[in-house]
Amino acid sequence: MPTHTMVSQSKANIIFGHGSSVGRVREHNEDYHRVKTLPSPRGPVAFFAVADGMGGAAAGERASKSAIEVVSKAVAQYVEFINAGNAAIPFDKALEKAILAANRQINKEALENPQYSGMGTTLTVCVIMDRKLYYGHIGDSRGFLVRKGELKQFTRDHSWVQFQVEQGILTREEAENHPNRNQLMRALGTRAQVSVDVGVMNIMAGDLYFLSSDGLHGFVNEHELLNELSRSGVNLHDAIEYFIGLANARGGLDNITGVVAQVVS
Repeated sequence: MPTHTMVSQSKANIIFGHGSSVGRVREHNEDYHRVKTLPSPRGPVAFFAVADGMGGAAAGERASKSAIEVVSKAVAQYVEFINAGNAAIPFDKALEKAILAANRQINKEALENPQYSGMGTTLTVCVIMDRKLYYGHIGDSRGFLVRKGELKQFTRDHSWVQFQVEQGILTREEAENHPNRNQLMRALGTRAQVSVDVGVMNIMAGDLYFLSSDGLHGFVNEHELLNELSRSGVNLHDAIEYFIGLANARGGLDNITGVVAQVVS
């Protein structure tokens, strides 16, 4: 089962750990993730994202990679634009615009190519810039914040079971084990127009931001995530390896991807 993990550090005092595994059942890894740092006179800009593709091996792989590449390129262009001293629209608006552009590209390709029919992807993307974290989100990949010994999910699952929980029809425990738990109500590429969640929050030294596909958080519970990520001196590479190992030991039924960014200062 191919597994890849890495740790990298940016001049912005952000440390990354990231990794992915095909799991123990799937033949292809339709997850895609990326971390990178962009130079800026105002301080380096950190970019990290997770996408979980769907629609068959080739289609899912293409959708997840395309989503992150389109958004990553747009973020780089935005940073280059402001580095040149130009005035720009607020970054949260620019991020939403980039994600919607990715949706249009994936949807168009799916309609024009029979082999990609039905392809789509989740996307959870974060950008740390000017001491703020901006995020864009669609689907059921998740974003978590670990701060002062507490873990909080800052994204909302766009899934059928989450909707049932919010309506009071299912409990959270029932949702986690429901046969329809993987049914999405929103994803990139499956429709010509979609609604994307965007948000912004202030960062603090010591924060950890953790992104995962459902192949990870579907098999590793929040208590286990918090215990590992809140350990004093936690090694981010080891944490990702540990979570991937747990998910594989519990069946590895899906592709498994995790990215963690720690604000050192």
